[in-house]
Amino acid sequence: MYKNSKGFSLPETLVAFSCILMIAGMFIPFLIHYASQLKGLQYEVEALKFLEEGVEKAIVSHEYVDHSRIYRGVRYELDWKGGGNEEACVHYQKRDIGPNEVCISMGG
Repeated sequence: MYKNSKGFSLPETLVAFSCILMIAGMFIPFLIHYASQLKGLQYEVEALKFLEEGVEKAIVSHEYVDHSRIYRGVRYELDWKGGGNEEACVHYQKRDIGPNEVCISMGG
């Protein structure tokens, strides 16, 4: 009886390739969603850093001045609300994420 021991046959190769494609097809949408969430969190972290720097500068200089900066194509604007030193917010907006805001107030 003839026995082929030189490698995989065509049907075995096709089954293995289709299994790999099915697994990749299930995980690719998950990875795309995860990457977009990570990008949004990176924007929020940059806004929190800018907020921290602005509050530290205001505490040291006692000047509560609004200012802004652009970092990696995103504009971050520091805004003092409530009579100067009660609340500080950083607004940021990017085309694909929409407007967002992080704030800190004297009460918490």
